[in-house]
Amino acid sequence: MIRSNLSTRSKNSCHTFRRHRGFTLVEMMISTLLVAISATLALPSYRDMVEKRQLTNSAEQLASFVNSVQSISARSNQIVTVSYSRTANDDWCIGAVVGATACDCNQTNVSASDFCAIDAQPFLLNESLSGGSDLVYAISGDGSYAFDPIRGLFVDTVDALTMGLRSNNQAFRLNLEVNNTGRVTLCSDDDSHAIPGYDVCPS
Repeated sequence: MIRSNLSTRSKNSCHTFRRHRGFTLVEMMISTLLVAISATLALPSYRDMVEKRQLTNSAEQLASFVNSVQSISARSNQIVTVSYSRTANDDWCIGAVVGATACDCNQTNVSASDFCAIDAQPFLLNESLSGGSDLVYAISGDGSYAFDPIRGLFVDTVDALTMGLRSNNQAFRLNLEVNNTGRVTLCSDDDSHAIPGYDVCPS
């Protein structure tokens, strides 16, 4: 009686073990297919997220750069002049120097008199900020503005700066706008290229 029970139990255990030994080929193929479909659906969202992050990071660095000019002007109680440029080849730059005479942000010779520097340190940004990609697609303004710390305004109050920034895939855009008080604003260019968290620029 005991032997019979042990024998039956042993057979059932073996049967159970064989039944749960692993996945079948069909199950593996279905699982692989589901993973591939999920990855295909998620890839565009991931790419959009990366594009947005790269654009917003670059835009925030540019905004911080422009804001620092106003801080330097107030701290040193001196006029600080910002110069900016964009060429037909999508090369762009922005730089600053203490004084009312603009520097040349395209100048690469650090010993040149028109090199953009403050306190003997280079003070400029260019296309290397975005890894050489076409970050800045448009600039409006006359090429420079000077900030007067006494009045807290641009020396020439009709000056203003707008830089149009876009992602590598050109799906997202931000505008960096500087008004004649030196106030910096980042806003979405329009509804079709908007980035959540940034209001659409006033028309």
